[in-house]
Amino acid sequence: MYRTPLFALLVAVAAGPANATGEVYCEAPGASEVVFYYGFGSVPGIAIVNATIRADGKHWSLVEAEGAIPMTLTQASLDNMRTIIDFADPNVERIIASVRLLSAVEGEDSVTVGTLRIPGTGVFPLLCD
Repeated sequence: MYRTPLFALLVAVAAGPANATGEVYCEAPGASEVVFYYGFGSVPGIAIVNATIRADGKHWSLVEAEGAIPMTLTQASLDNMRTIIDFADPNVERIIASVRLLSAVEGEDSVTVGTLRIPGTGVFPLLCD
């Protein structure tokens, strides 16, 4: 008789607060319409759940989006304030884009900069929020 309410209470207490998610938005200064965005889950390391790249009139997306060229995540690493992310075509036959980011923090100030390289299209500097 008391098992169901007690079980529900234990599950609610054990679950605790949900892990927060975040996002990083980057633009290429001086290069109109070059954007890199990714959303991530809060786990040890890096868990990319969404990503979008816009450059040279094209739009790539990790998740299904109207008009977007599909891509898949091939590697992602977050280590010592450095982020390395590579995306490939859905068959993982060629790299579509490589992102390299470097972050610095001093007190309440932080800066993230990097590069976006798209083979056959170009390489772009990134300034991130």
